[in-house]
Amino acid sequence: MADEELEFKPFSDTYRKITFALSVGMIYPNPKTEKWRLASIPILVTSIMPLACMILYDMYKCWMVKDIVNIIRHSTVVGPFLGGFFKMILMYHKRIQAKEILDEIDRDHELFNDISDIYKDIARASIKNSQIYSERGWVITVSTCVMTFPVIAIVLNIYNFTFKSEPEKYMIHDLVIPMSESEMRFESPYFEGMFLYMFYCSILYVVNFIGYDGFFGLSINHACLKMDLYCKALEEAMVAPAEEVCGRVIGVIKEQCRLFRYVDLIQDTFNIWLGIIFIATMIQICTCLYHITEGYGFDLRYMIFVTGAVIHIYLPCRYAAKLKALSVETSNRFYSSGWEQIDDQRVRRMILFMVARAQAPIAITAFNMLAFDMELFTSILQSSYSMFTLLRS
Repeated sequence: MADEELEFKPFSDTYRKITFALSVGMIYPNPKTEKWRLASIPILVTSIMPLACMILYDMYKCWMVKDIVNIIRHSTVVGPFLGGFFKMILMYHKRIQAKEILDEIDRDHELFNDISDIYKDIARASIKNSQIYSERGWVITVSTCVMTFPVIAIVLNIYNFTFKSEPEKYMIHDLVIPMSESEMRFESPYFEGMFLYMFYCSILYVVNFIGYDGFFGLSINHACLKMDLYCKALEEAMVAPAEEVCGRVIGVIKEQCRLFRYVDLIQDTFNIWLGIIFIATMIQICTCLYHITEGYGFDLRYMIFVTGAVIHIYLPCRYAAKLKALSVETSNRFYSSGWEQIDDQRVRRMILFMVARAQAPIAITAFNMLAFDMELFTSILQSSYSMFTLLRS
């Protein structure tokens, strides 16, 4: 059957927006492009170094005069920005594990085309949910949080040059030229050049966060789908002809084992990143709140940005909590599958071990130590607010 006739297609065709972001961001784990990515990552990092160095230099100058507000204004933006390029390096290091995750998703999607309608309905609903919330919703969230900076700057510049005799210029991120007077940054052609350069950096910012973080969410959702499917398969096995029951249960066990290996791949691929965003987001929420309350008046850009920061840490916690809850729920679904109707002692013993194994929750951890769940999300918000009140005092 041709690919265009298949309902369930590979990851790259199912989640095109995330795949595009992964590819443009040099993160997509394609063995055919390894050399290209290895050469391109240093070039991309080098291309943003002038802006990063200028911001860091200005932060140093602000530190010397105890200008805390501008230090926080710069750090709020440059921290996640540089973190995006760390993702490129990290994903290249974990490219083998990431490719195995994609291969498992592609393998399952191919199998979905040949399963019965009851399983197709489950898969169809899960994939649609992922496309709406984990893909499109995430693209909109990241784009809104980051592109608010250039969009507002463009709108203000157009308005001022259209309706004011002495227009005031606005940069995407206000930054003083090193070793020069403050007002020099608004002179041509420096202003226009920096505006285009910052716009380019904003695009890279968006691409990095859409691809890497979106891939994590889709990977977790697929793990939950795998559990839903093999739980349903066990229920179907219990009402199958007696001679087929044992074989079907063995098939469910194999899928359960594949799920555990798949989650181990997710853990290995993303645990370092989860640890970094745990620390970074806690600080970022605190600094954004400080800038909003103690800066130069209300700033819509940073209000949207802090909202995005909260969503950025909420989603991994929510995904991990969903996986954990569903992994425990599978033990109840196994127990309620109707095994008591089966007289075959081999099947009963297999169900016993399946239930026992499913009772151990599957946890996604940061640095292989800190479990991500909704309790951690609450703790992060509380810690951020405590740091904020300490910073204000």
